[in-house]
Amino acid sequence: MCVVLAFLLGAIMEMLGRQSVGEGLGFLLLHPVYFLCNMLVILSTLLLSLLVSRRIFMLCLVSTVWLGLSITNFILLGYRSTPLAAIDFYILKPVFSILKIYLTPLQMALIFLAFLVVIVGIVLIFLKAPRHRALYRSAFISIAMTATAALVLIRFCVQADATSASFANLSEAYKKYGFAYCFTVSFLDTGIGRPQDYAAEVMASLAQQIEEESEEGRPSSDQREEPADPAESDLRPNVIFVQLESFIDPNRLGDIAYSENPVPVFSSLKKQYTSGYLSVPAIGAGTANTEFEVLTGMNLDYFGPGEYPYTTVLQQTACESIAYNLKELGFGAHVLHNNTGTFYDRHLVFPHLGFDTFTSLEYMNHVDKNPLGWAKDSILTTEIVKSLLSTEQRDFVYAISVQPHGKYPSEPLGEDQPVTVISEVLSEEEQTPFSYYVNQLYEVDAFVYSLIQTLESLGEPTVLVLYGDHLPAISAAEEHMAQGGLLQTEYVVWDNIGLEKQDQDLEAYQLSSFVLQQIRVQNGLINSFHQSFQDNPQYQEYLEMLEYDMLYGEQAVFGASGGYSPANMRMGTAPIVLERCRLLGDALYVFGDRFTPFSRVCINQKPVDTEYISANALKISLSSLAEGDVFTVAQIGEDGIALSQTEGITFFSSQSGQNSR
Repeated sequence: MCVVLAFLLGAIMEMLGRQSVGEGLGFLLLHPVYFLCNMLVILSTLLLSLLVSRRIFMLCLVSTVWLGLSITNFILLGYRSTPLAAIDFYILKPVFSILKIYLTPLQMALIFLAFLVVIVGIVLIFLKAPRHRALYRSAFISIAMTATAALVLIRFCVQADATSASFANLSEAYKKYGFAYCFTVSFLDTGIGRPQDYAAEVMASLAQQIEEESEEGRPSSDQREEPADPAESDLRPNVIFVQLESFIDPNRLGDIAYSENPVPVFSSLKKQYTSGYLSVPAIGAGTANTEFEVLTGMNLDYFGPGEYPYTTVLQQTACESIAYNLKELGFGAHVLHNNTGTFYDRHLVFPHLGFDTFTSLEYMNHVDKNPLGWAKDSILTTEIVKSLLSTEQRDFVYAISVQPHGKYPSEPLGEDQPVTVISEVLSEEEQTPFSYYVNQLYEVDAFVYSLIQTLESLGEPTVLVLYGDHLPAISAAEEHMAQGGLLQTEYVVWDNIGLEKQDQDLEAYQLSSFVLQQIRVQNGLINSFHQSFQDNPQYQEYLEMLEYDMLYGEQAVFGASGGYSPANMRMGTAPIVLERCRLLGDALYVFGDRFTPFSRVCINQKPVDTEYISANALKISLSSLAEGDVFTVAQIGEDGIALSQTEGITFFSSQSGQNSR
């Protein structure tokens, strides 16, 4: 029964994973060895039923888990190009806060009802299933033999270069190797495995070699134009990176024309300034992984399949980044995101990447939103300027945009669209979401123009890097790409300091070092390594060892310094302040500074219903308060997580609205 069930489950899962009955059966018939690997993985779990007395119940439970995973994968592939991986379960909580964008209330109700029916069914099977004597000996032998057969077959295929335990392209890996195998690998394989030649002595020697190579490329003291003293950082330019959500140049698509260029500013910048293709580690999703590669200079190919380092190693380990490198030269380091601050655990991770401040959507006022509810990117211009003006020295600002994010609408939204898509190759189902996407890019391009004009008006030397994080999760973009690959976006480097135009195609993990090299910033091991070792035949081998040593090994490359320490990061460019309160009728008004619609009054640490009035005032019902209560103001997102909290004030009703801290 287990063997037959494993076969049936394997076939069903491949049909769902490929969203096609024919392609699922084709995988079984055309790639029987791959299918057998998947079947053995499933069979190993089904054989657990021999260890319990309620075998039918256990078979149903395990089968339900596999089917549930494959159905979830099927649904996910309708909204993004990346299949389900174990790492997706690490980000479940923030995902719930944006479900309303992807699912209608009816769809969410049906999913909940289906989940409830499955739970009730499993419970009934548990109560009604017949009991049998547990076959421990047979179970252990069967499981051991099946698992061994699976491992031997997989190892044989890997050695024959037929399969791989490392997936550079997760979508292609799932299609090539099958769902059960790939999902299991994503569950078991995280982090970076110890490289074969790794040793502390080797890493110490490599660090010295990197330092020597860097010194050779460094200008002599009489030639150096940039300051050596960090205190003179004001002689360097501000460095601003803007990661544009799902941004591509629509002109790269074949057989599609437009009533006007959707991205005229970006197109013009590419002609005047340094630009090129940027190879990114994701397609249709995975913003945080492109972000990780750009910020750290680390190649994600060496991590587990589909892994988000933000949800694993960076939860507790500080990592070299462009923020740390520039802070060593006296820069301030700020990160901005016009979306919730807890997504991908950014509020926990960014201190481990060296940022001084993190301004998320919860700390922004006057935010316009697009028809899907995503914040428009125009707000980032204001927030970038705030970051630049918040310190006296030069600054590094990393901004993450969100406006063109999916899910893209399947029906017209009735809004004016300045750009009309002209194409005979797009189906009616493709036309509406693609038109919406293109017009969102039109607004993002206008934001880029506004940002550059604002930076020009500030009069400070500045380098601005603009790039897309991945292709949009939209079929038109994937199926009609005529220029560049599906894992390639584009970047452009604008500046007002006269940098030479040096067009070059890059990997995402090379971008920051490439830019820093233009302004003669060579500090930092990973940064110096990329600048000096790209032509070395052992470039990738050394990079893998550096990543392992810094994040999982002995940190021998840092010598006695022992690596990086987390930054004391503040949420918001400037702190939110609670000053006083006043009773007016049956309401209590709270006064302070920098409140936003996400500000919530907390009484004795518990949030209460709060009405946002302005950046200086909030209102709550007096019935919420009692004599001696301590209240604060916290920034709380839609996921219910408090990102920061003010100092407290104690409430005394006898003082006619006065208060004491």
